[in-house]
Amino acid sequence: MPVYEYVCDRCETKFEALRSVSHMDEPAPCPKGHGSSHRVMSRFAALTKDEYGAVEPAGGMGGCGGCAGGCTCGAN
Repeated sequence: MPVYEYVCDRCETKFEALRSVSHMDEPAPCPKGHGSSHRVMSRFAALTKDEYGAVEPAGGMGGCGGCAGGCTCGAN
């Protein structure tokens, strides 16, 4: 089951929830007791080591991993 990120509509707390794909867009309960939340886009970077042990973006194409090799988000 995938992990999705949500933000509480009342207190703006960001939290994760393990949910099935069929329930991903349904509001998740806020861990602080508030009921209403919405799913947000998760940001992450995938890193690996090259043949010399240096850390580089996964795929070796540069960028942040989320921009398909042509970083447009400013993470580079």
